[in-house]
Amino acid sequence: MAPLTGIKVVELGVMIAVPGASGTLAGLGASVIKVEDTERGDELRNYGSTRNGMSGWFANTNAGKRSVSVDLNTPDGKEILWRLLEDADVLIQGFRTGALDKLGFDFKTVAQKHPTLVYCSSTGFGESGPYADLPAYDPVIQSLSGWAGFQSTDGKPTLHKAMVSDKTAAVYNVQAILAALVQRGRTGKGCFIEASMLESNIMFNWPDVMMQCTLLEEDANHVPNIFGSYRLYECTDGHATIACGNDKQWQAFCQALEVENLLSDSRFQTAKVRATHIPEFFEVIAEVASGFSVETLVSRLRTADVPAAPVHLPEAVRNDPQVVTRGFIEEKQHPRIGRYLGAKPPISMFGEEITLTPAPMMGEQTTEVLIELGYDQPTIDSLKLAGVINCFE
Repeated sequence: MAPLTGIKVVELGVMIAVPGASGTLAGLGASVIKVEDTERGDELRNYGSTRNGMSGWFANTNAGKRSVSVDLNTPDGKEILWRLLEDADVLIQGFRTGALDKLGFDFKTVAQKHPTLVYCSSTGFGESGPYADLPAYDPVIQSLSGWAGFQSTDGKPTLHKAMVSDKTAAVYNVQAILAALVQRGRTGKGCFIEASMLESNIMFNWPDVMMQCTLLEEDANHVPNIFGSYRLYECTDGHATIACGNDKQWQAFCQALEVENLLSDSRFQTAKVRATHIPEFFEVIAEVASGFSVETLVSRLRTADVPAAPVHLPEAVRNDPQVVTRGFIEEKQHPRIGRYLGAKPPISMFGEEITLTPAPMMGEQTTEVLIELGYDQPTIDSLKLAGVINCFE
């Protein structure tokens, strides 16, 4: 049995921070009902490569969920959400601060009816502060949290070419929800989780990206942030990454690539000394690596127990021997988009694997879920005619 079997999650969110979190919970066995509006639904449906009205991005983020399309601005729509919450364990929402309050689903009101519910409010900036009412997307959070300022290309700040801020927030949302469920198991009470994308990403970055900002005493020994010089190494036929993290690995590097003369260089004698000469250290590694093919370089270093790897383009990741052997990337079948690739959920850590249902079309399970909630077919037809719900057909 999957660890979250029997846990019901109601999701109100778009894009990644909230759907990514509930998608992880689905991968752990939770039953997730995705509540979408009756017009566009989750915007992620249309991002990137699409087929028959669904993107591959959405398919991977929302597998294992059921979709209900409801207009929450109507009294009947609100009643549907109230019924969904009657036996729910978790409500996770990603509307802008105060939006759900205006609809009558603020935590205080919901908790009065459902005191055991875990209520996670995942917003860009939290419930207070001068930015609380501002919209937030990944580039905004990258810019404010240190991500973009620390990355650099030709000395200029740049963005990670991935939605790292949203995905970081999703990870912290999952951690908080799981912790709240454990707490509820002890106390019998739900709680309110105030999750901020900005704060999640600052927390994520603080230990390493902000290492030079941490020590405040005047006698602290400040050295350049090692990650400021992070780089890949160009070989004769591609690029590789090499990480000589300690003295033993540096010695093994020099011996494996037959550059033992570097062992006597006073700048690189110990890890502590190398830390004060990081740019020169990485430059020396680059000079050595440039004389080898990727395969030869990586093979020699791995034999010497030095961390090294080829740099894969995204298209090559699925063919890496480690990934292939583990069977982590699977070819799956979806009734709308056909064959597609996706990663397995992390359920295997519990000794059991589950197969997630295909990501739903907008409102695909509206009728099914409403019948479970006690609505009869004539009422469902009436709600559909009034525009309160949308049923995918």
